[in-house]
Amino acid sequence: MAVSRYDRLFGHVASITGLLNAAQVEQLFAAVELGEARDMATAAQRKGMLPGDLAASVAIIAAELAARRIAEDISPKAVVGAGRNASVDTQLYPKSLGEWRNLKQIARGAMGIIFRGEHVKDGRVVALKVLPLQMVQDPSEVERFRREIETVTGLTHPNIVRILAFGQDDDFYYYAMEFLEGRSLRELIHDRGHLSPFYAAEIIRDAANGLSYAHKHGVIHRDVKPSNLMICKDGQVKIVDFGLAFHKSSPNLTATGLSLGTPAYMSPEQIEGGRAEVTERSDVYSLGVTLFEAVTGRRPYEGDNHYDVLKKVLFDQPLTALEANAAVPSALSTIIARAMAKNLRDRYQSMTEFAASLSDFIESEAS
Repeated sequence: MAVSRYDRLFGHVASITGLLNAAQVEQLFAAVELGEARDMATAAQRKGMLPGDLAASVAIIAAELAARRIAEDISPKAVVGAGRNASVDTQLYPKSLGEWRNLKQIARGAMGIIFRGEHVKDGRVVALKVLPLQMVQDPSEVERFRREIETVTGLTHPNIVRILAFGQDDDFYYYAMEFLEGRSLRELIHDRGHLSPFYAAEIIRDAANGLSYAHKHGVIHRDVKPSNLMICKDGQVKIVDFGLAFHKSSPNLTATGLSLGTPAYMSPEQIEGGRAEVTERSDVYSLGVTLFEAVTGRRPYEGDNHYDVLKKVLFDQPLTALEANAAVPSALSTIIARAMAKNLRDRYQSMTEFAASLSDFIESEAS
C-alpha cells in the first residue's frame, strides 16, 4: 500500500513535535506500505508508540495540513531523516584540534558541539564548532557541515559571527569562530523578565540588519530565536548558529529532514514543510516572535508540549504585544504584529523593510 500524503504529514508532525524518532517513523511507514495498518495513526497505536488520544491529536493536524496544501514534496525518506536520536553522545572529544588546544565544551546543539579553545602559538581564544561524532558516519551530515562552513564564511557583516578557520583532525570536523564575550538574548530575558521596548527594538534592529545582509547574499537562517542572538559586552549584536541555514543557489542543501527549527519560533509555512515555502519572510516571522518575547517576557504561543505549540502557531491568533504587556508602545506592537502575520502577503516582505520600521520607531522614541 502506497504511503499517502496524510501519512507523510503524520510522520512530519510526529517528528517535529518530538513524539517519534527517525527509526519509529520508518517502522510506521513500513507498516503502512506492507498493509499491516490502514494508516500511520493506527500503526502507531498498534505498535505501542503513541497512546490512542495522542495519535488521534497528531492525526487531526495531519488531516488539516493535507486539506490545506499538497504534500507531494514531503517524502517518507525526508520525514524519516528529520528524526533525532536524543541519547547523549558519550564519546570523548580531544583536548586539541588542529591549531587549537585546551578545548572545553561550553554549549551543545542538535547540529554541533561548541568548545572554547586557544591557539597553540598566540593563545588567541576562539569558539570551535565540532560535528558530533555520531554524525560523522553519515556522508550527508558531513556535506551539510561543509556547506555550513561555506555559507557562513561568505558572510562578512558586523552583526554576523565571523569564521576564522576550519579543518579536519582524524574523525573530527570543525571550524573556529570569533569568541563572543557577552550573553545571549535568551539569558537577558531570563534574568530581567523582559527588556525595555527601546532596548529590545535596538537589538532586533541590529539583528535584522545582519539577516538582511545574509538574505541579499542568498542565505536563509531558518533558526532565528533569542538563544541565537548574542549581545557582546561592547553592545554589538551577533547572529550565531547557521546550522540550519541554506543558500538559495544550492537546491540540495537542507539540514537533515524537513522539521527544522524550534516550533515556538517557526513560521506557519516552515512547520507545514516544503522548502519552497521557506523564504526571507520566514526569518522575518521568527525575528518578530523573538521581539515579542523580548518585550513581554513570554512567547506568543505557549503549550504543554511541542504538539500544542505547533497547533497554535498554525491555527490560533496570539495576543498582541501590547495586550501581553501594557508598557509596550502601540507603534512597536503594530510592527511586531506585522512581522508575525500568518499570511505571507501581510508580513514584511523583506528583512530590510522590517529593520527600517524598527529604525523609525527607535528614532521617534529617542526624539
